Amino acid sequence: MVITGTKSYVQIEDDEGNIARFSGETCLGGFYAYAEDVSWIRHTGEAADEDRIDLIYKATQYGKNNDIEVLFFESNGKVMFETELRLKTEVYLCKTYFVFMAAVVLPLFFFVLFIVILGVASPAFNAALSIGAALAAAPFLIYGVLVWRFRIVAEGEFVTVRPGFGRRYGFHVDEITRIVRKTKMDMGWEEVKKIKIYAKHKHVSLNRSMIGIDEMDAFLMRHVAPMKFINTCEKS
Repeated sequence: MVITGTKSYVQIEDDEGNIARFSGETCLGGFYAYAEDVSWIRHTGEAADEDRIDLIYKATQYGKNNDIEVLFFESNGKVMFETELRLKTEVYLCKTYFVFMAAVVLPLFFFVLFIVILGVASPAFNAALSIGAALAAAPFLIYGVLVWRFRIVAEGEFVTVRPGFGRRYGFHVDEITRIVRKTKMDMGWEEVKKIKIYAKHKHVSLNRSMIGIDEMDAFLMRHVAPMKFINTCEKS
């Protein structure tokens, strides 16, 4: 399976050498195409609609198995085989925070260790310095745990939330009661800034700093009824 594309089409070549070109585009980390707008570049025998559907299934499955987002959209906006193949959409906090945390906590740790090893201070001072360093590092470490744990995964039509602290829980998209969605117009484009999802007497918030918020926003808009959305737009 070979998947290539440009800003105007996505091209799929299967293992038998059949090649089809779909209207769509290639974006960073994924391919997005219109499922019904296809032209066959090469095909063994006469191409039928079943061949188109089979190729879409294989390409979508290939993308899932190789961590590449390959999505084919139907005319109603739904993604083909999203439920059958249990395609994942994930949101998590940026792990580059750990670099910042290491830059702050490690020098603090080595400074205290250096003072203790030199033995230039009294035991009482060393103890006080150690406690002070631990208290100073604690907020960074606690937030680091939150960054490491927090994750939201939408798979098929089920959403699982692993909060920074607390038990994991999940809900079906039909159990979502409302979604508060805040956006901002930037250079003519609507950019989602914050999403709050309410379901099963719980709620979870996503913000712009999280990885995958745009993909989760698109997932929710595909699977949740429009009347459950509360949209507010901030002008730039």
